[in-house]
Amino acid sequence: MTSKSRLSLLMVMLVCLITMLAIPKGMANEGISAEDQSIIKSQGETHEFQAEVNKLMNIIINSLYSKKEIFLRELISNSADALDKIRFLALTNPALLGEGEQANLDIKIQVDKENHFLHITDKGIGMTKADLIKNLGTIAQSGTKEFIQKLTESADSKGSSNLIGQFGVGFYSLFLVADYVVVTSKNNEDDQYVWTSTSDSSFSIMKDPKGNTLGRGTRISLHIKDDSLEFLEQSTIEELVKKYSQFINFPIYLYSSKEVDAPEEEQVETPIEEQEDDEVKVGEEEEEEDEQEDEQEEEKPKEKKKITEWTWEKLNNNKPLWMRSPKEVEKEEYTEFYQALNKRTDSPLAYSHFVAEGDTEFRAMLFIPKDPPQNMFDPEAVLNGVKLFVRRVFITDNIRELLPAWLRFLQGVIDSDDLPLNVSREILQQHKLIGTIRKRVIKKFIQMVQEISNREDKAEYHDFFKKYGTALKFGIIEETGENKNRLIKLLQFASSKDDHTTFEDYVSRMKEGQDQIYYLGGKDKEQLAQSPLAEQALKQGYEVLYLVDPVDEYLFSQINKYGELQLTNLAREGVKFNKETNAEEADSEKAVTEEYKPLTDFLQKQLGKRVQKVVISKLLSDSPCILLSNTWGVTANMERIMKAQSNAGQQQEMAPFMKAKVMEINPTHSLIRALLARVNEFGNTDEAAKVQANVLYETAAISSGYTIENPTSFTNWIYKLMELSSDKLSETKYETPTKEDDVDFSEPTLPTTNEEEPVDPIYEEFVNNNQGGHDEL
Repeated sequence: MTSKSRLSLLMVMLVCLITMLAIPKGMANEGISAEDQSIIKSQGETHEFQAEVNKLMNIIINSLYSKKEIFLRELISNSADALDKIRFLALTNPALLGEGEQANLDIKIQVDKENHFLHITDKGIGMTKADLIKNLGTIAQSGTKEFIQKLTESADSKGSSNLIGQFGVGFYSLFLVADYVVVTSKNNEDDQYVWTSTSDSSFSIMKDPKGNTLGRGTRISLHIKDDSLEFLEQSTIEELVKKYSQFINFPIYLYSSKEVDAPEEEQVETPIEEQEDDEVKVGEEEEEEDEQEDEQEEEKPKEKKKITEWTWEKLNNNKPLWMRSPKEVEKEEYTEFYQALNKRTDSPLAYSHFVAEGDTEFRAMLFIPKDPPQNMFDPEAVLNGVKLFVRRVFITDNIRELLPAWLRFLQGVIDSDDLPLNVSREILQQHKLIGTIRKRVIKKFIQMVQEISNREDKAEYHDFFKKYGTALKFGIIEETGENKNRLIKLLQFASSKDDHTTFEDYVSRMKEGQDQIYYLGGKDKEQLAQSPLAEQALKQGYEVLYLVDPVDEYLFSQINKYGELQLTNLAREGVKFNKETNAEEADSEKAVTEEYKPLTDFLQKQLGKRVQKVVISKLLSDSPCILLSNTWGVTANMERIMKAQSNAGQQQEMAPFMKAKVMEINPTHSLIRALLARVNEFGNTDEAAKVQANVLYETAAISSGYTIENPTSFTNWIYKLMELSSDKLSETKYETPTKEDDVDFSEPTLPTTNEEEPVDPIYEEFVNNNQGGHDEL
């Protein structure tokens, strides 16, 4: 270190020391002053950061890209950029294009299997010697980016918006499959040069000794590695071009071969079968000639000679339909595009073609398939119906950031000019534009569904909702705001009055003064229509929605209200039917509660922890009792679903919520009245009352949709009930039919009680109290 450097260093140290002493204690490490920074900047030594090219290239080749096949997309995109550049410049100077074949802007791919070479040639702008050194010899140096900057500086960047290669690393993806590359390029302003590299720390460049063979443009020749020879197959190239680059603006040709029949003058007739037998005698030959004369009259089929024909086959025949104005596209064109894009033969159920302008500019074409994929709700399944393009170059079909999970069945394309991507152009970067596009896609989907629901043939929407209704429900659970409200209006449910009821339909049929929407969840409509939970509502003329989809009850817990109307679950306690209670009715209810208190206390004590409480029901009409969930517990339907979907550990966690049951008894039912009388007469220790209490609970659980916790215990209570009345059951008149057709499914007839016979008092009371047609026990 020189004396001058030492002096500078001492000065810096002195300044730092003075600064530390000048500021209060505790703040000495808060940073350095602007004066210190100025001294360091003016007198400090400056060094360049050093990067090891081999390591950097290794990162680009082996870590940046997830699939080897990406190399072809990148090289074709570079070629398309080069063609776009010369096309743009030719707008003001047509002479730059040249004449004849040279003026045809295209990309050509040729395979040399024998020598393991893949050639990609374009008639783009080409590169000078300086361009080759600057663009290919400097990693992350993008000629496209520089081109755009120049156009921007000239205030004419509109025509450059379709250039995609702005990162400067796409070219090096070729080393995923190649061990070395030869780039031959000719620019109008320079001679033809050859650039070569093997992905190490060096490259070479020289003037092409063959002279100008390209006219203008670039040819990239890749020597394919032994572990990547599949990229020399014609079928592989075709598949990759159609996957990634089928909508490129310029035609892409592949030099391909196929077997065809040789011209007539080259045909050689060759009998397919020839009879050979050198040991046949002359006499035998003459006899055989007579016998086979008829067979030889017919000419034997001849094998035609085949030749291999090589031609330039265009691979990107499909046009980017979404780039056209929606007003210019016919319905048949949408159908054809949908079928070509997704390799389907049917027509879409609905489609939307739109252009978003403003802060976020993108084009999209979305389709709702007639039938959803079978694995639509499998979270592990990869559904790739919607494909993301950036300037008509395919990027990915795994766009979870742009498409919510509940819309995984959608198909179509989204094409954006300014969507943020990572360097490999495979992953979307987090950006507010993504959220904007997502909202627009959801909004357009809802508009498509609304269009289906407004069609004259309502059966079309019924069929759509049968197939996609669950997806819409998941959308309501996930979405918020206006989109959620729009989706709610599209819901349909079976009800006590119609099989396809929307909330608007329900509201239009509500009784006068009704301020709630009643619903009940279960396995199917038939079961729910007969449920004791719904009998009072139906008896009073209220419509009940039947929720039979497993997701319905969870969905309703997320909605709570439709407009100002409360959604009321008939499987929970506290249900009211919009009837104001006057003083007289309140006194009557209080009297009934007081009258049945001995029974409710008895049931509460007998059933123990199985019920949270026992109350008088306002919900029942014909059934003796039911089990309900409290306001925070799990309903019978939700319990059934949870048990089917959860494991033992999860069920144990939910056990407290599952046990929060409320038992409601019907004071007008004969069984309940009889049980009250027995409890009042014989007390809480009566064995018959205990049996009836337990059987009532178990049967109420079954009729309310719950599963019996202990089937063995339930059967034991039934056996005990049968024992209490075994003498009379043995006298039941029932004859076994001798023929299957004579089976009588009517109820067995109980014998008429003989006054002189000794009668079991328990059984007599049980029978006398069940003459009203109630057969629950």
